[in-house]
Amino acid sequence: MGFKHPRSRGARRGLALCAAVGVLGLSGPTAPAIAQQVGPPALDPSQQTGSSLDTQNYPQKQGCMSGSPGSTIPEKPWSQLVLGYEKAHELGLTGASQKVAVIDTGVNNQPLLGAGAVESGGTSITADGRGTQDCDGHGTIVAGIITADPDPTGETGYVGVAPDARVLSIRQTSNLFVDDGTNSTVGNTETMAQAINLAAGRGATVINISQSSCQAIAQASRYGDAGNQKLHNAVVNAYNQGIVIVAAAGNVGGNCQKNSPGSPSTAVLPAWFDDYVLTVASVNQEGAPSEFTVPGPWVDVAAPGENLIAVDPGVGGNGLVSQISEGQDGQMGPIQGTSFAAPYVSGVAALIKEKFPTLKPAQVMERIKTTALHPGGVNGRNDIVGYGMIDPMAALQDVVPAEHGKPVPPKKPTRLAADALQQKDFPAIIVAIGGAGVGVAGIVFTAFLTNAIRSVRARARQNR
Repeated sequence: MGFKHPRSRGARRGLALCAAVGVLGLSGPTAPAIAQQVGPPALDPSQQTGSSLDTQNYPQKQGCMSGSPGSTIPEKPWSQLVLGYEKAHELGLTGASQKVAVIDTGVNNQPLLGAGAVESGGTSITADGRGTQDCDGHGTIVAGIITADPDPTGETGYVGVAPDARVLSIRQTSNLFVDDGTNSTVGNTETMAQAINLAAGRGATVINISQSSCQAIAQASRYGDAGNQKLHNAVVNAYNQGIVIVAAAGNVGGNCQKNSPGSPSTAVLPAWFDDYVLTVASVNQEGAPSEFTVPGPWVDVAAPGENLIAVDPGVGGNGLVSQISEGQDGQMGPIQGTSFAAPYVSGVAALIKEKFPTLKPAQVMERIKTTALHPGGVNGRNDIVGYGMIDPMAALQDVVPAEHGKPVPPKKPTRLAADALQQKDFPAIIVAIGGAGVGVAGIVFTAFLTNAIRSVRARARQNR
């Protein structure tokens, strides 16, 4: 099942939401890449942004995505089965008291999101003053992963991570509105900063950012870049207000280059502001890192991001789809990208905040990281998947090890692939054989001694 964009101006350009792009890139020049790792820029109080979004009057170059009414997927998504978050719903944790801001391409009022569940938070697009319109389809998929209601027909088992959470939709960017002169699309680091401030002012408890600005390390750490400074300030201010910010790790393509683990040359914003952001990589059905996920020391955890099932994000869509249009010719392809791994973590953060409303963002983030299925590596993490695949039910426990005030020992490597056969423990086998040898020797000696005593007694009786 799927949908395609209608033709516009003689050409149909599919929305790129798959491995090659996945996450929407924000505009901005890129400096030459270097292998140096430098920290994020210092907080500059002078670089503030207001409580509204700057709008850009770019012409729409492509028609809005059309839905496929009545589409359905009978099987339950693998991502849902692996994460097991429905158990939280059975315990009464559904995100009912939470508002999750989705800073993205907008969110359509898809029936599976629930009546009145989507609140408009504004837009950067001059032609549309609402956040409840999504021509690209990207933001609607994200919102569905977070808060879709159970299928009322009972035909599928699909449900969002926090189905009773409200969505604050802020339409910050779009690939379909393009400036004729610069060929840039709507949205940049400054409007992203404005969107974060807007979400904080509208009562968001969690902010999901399935977008990224990939820059050379030198540009990301440059103190004179006003857009980056404003974005940094907005992230810190939201964090200090108790808001958990979840961001995608970014997908390889364009300015987003695959970093070498331990030696990044490309920074991914806002993931770059690691102390204040929970950054999410993508894994596939076998639990292996997705080829397109961008590594970095800022990556915290991973979540399913390939071959997903999603709410139909097209205009008029009311069911589920497993494919979307991609590429210049609008071919159908699977739903995948770190864009769609991040909202699984945002949903879990909403459930944690519902159960533990007094936890600070750092504590929520630490719960999610501590309880993840740690990979091999130093301290149970690496630059590709961070602390590993999230474990929602472990993160929702009344007490997690880190909250005892004791160091948490790294978990053993967790593999979901078929090579998870334990190696033989040869030292233990040697010890066991040695012990058995001693036992056998004892038995032989005892038998020999008994037989000798019998022989001596027999000879003594004969000599009497």
